[in-house]
Amino acid sequence: MAERILVVDDDRQLTSFLDRFLSKQGYRVTTAGTASQMGLAMEHQEFNLIVLDIGLPDGDGFELTREFRKHSNLPIIVLTARDDVFDRVIGLELGADDYITKPFEPRELLARVKSVLRRSGADDAPVLEGAPERYRDFSGFRIDLVSRMLSLRDDGTEINVTSTEYALLLALTDTPGKVLARSEILEALYGNSTAVTDRAIDAHMVRLRRKLGQGDGEAPLIRTVHGVGYTIAASILNVS
Repeated sequence: MAERILVVDDDRQLTSFLDRFLSKQGYRVTTAGTASQMGLAMEHQEFNLIVLDIGLPDGDGFELTREFRKHSNLPIIVLTARDDVFDRVIGLELGADDYITKPFEPRELLARVKSVLRRSGADDAPVLEGAPERYRDFSGFRIDLVSRMLSLRDDGTEINVTSTEYALLLALTDTPGKVLARSEILEALYGNSTAVTDRAIDAHMVRLRRKLGQGDGEAPLIRTVHGVGYTIAASILNVS
């Protein structure tokens, strides 16, 4: 089934164009021009991704992202007319999965949409029965590789992570003890189809660290190796 995308921007010419463009790529597109219209659309439909402008007439996209992340992990790509690193990093730290600045090439947005949907698992093939690994346990946490959830191992309490944070955690736990360079993390999360800065990785890492805390140990689970990248300081147990 085609993924549903909600495009929220008060520029009717832009939303009309993106409706036609993304529909031709096989997506089911709904558009909204205000935060209120966005809320109404989400009451009546379920979406796989939101493309959200930060400058809406009745709401701030950054604040909407912050509030949205309190109860949902639905992927969000923020649109901004300001090519400012600070704005982009703030958007990511508030919970956006990706960003793109206006004006942009439609193919660039398409690449980012595909990348975020891939990380969210919307286009993943089903996991086959008998797969050697169902869970991945580490330092008091459990990753469910089928439902793509992170929880506390003892009581099953779910920890809300975005699709990007989940993919980042997978990359780190795939190679425990190894220091992943930022370039390797960028490749694992985004591939080579989009231009993303190291600051984007750092912003996602800040949010993931905050959610993991210190785990079972006294030191942070995710450690920075200055001048190189990041590593996870935990033993990984794969459970079928």
